[in-house]
Amino acid sequence: MKVSEILKEQEPTTLAPKLVQVLRTLISQADQKGEKLFLHFSDPRPEDFKDDAKNIDLNKLMANVGGEQFDYETFKAAYDTDNRVKTMIRNFSEKGIDPKTKEEPDDVPQADSQDGGNTVSQMAKSATNLGDKL
Repeated sequence: MKVSEILKEQEPTTLAPKLVQVLRTLISQADQKGEKLFLHFSDPRPEDFKDDAKNIDLNKLMANVGGEQFDYETFKAAYDTDNRVKTMIRNFSEKGIDPKTKEEPDDVPQADSQDGGNTVSQMAKSATNLGDKL
């Protein structure tokens, strides 16, 4: 029997309880500091570093809390079976995990800061401003 099959047989909420705690803590800390975050499945090599993010060895943290160790396959099993994990992850690959933080990755388009929050209110104002047209 494969490890992924064993993991899929377990209850979804108990598959990786410490993973959920670690992800919540890391995302919260990154959001407070305004940082991007990238979690590696192993000690990252220099060529694996993401220049625009804080690079962290996920399994080192998991070992520190007495938690499960992850590679791509075991993380995918946790992701596929636990909705809590899905809600915290933007993307993942064999190289690691890109958690959802307030800081957007460079490849996601940002709203223009001048129009930013006023676009909807400006549209509503122009839609209701009938003036002398009636």
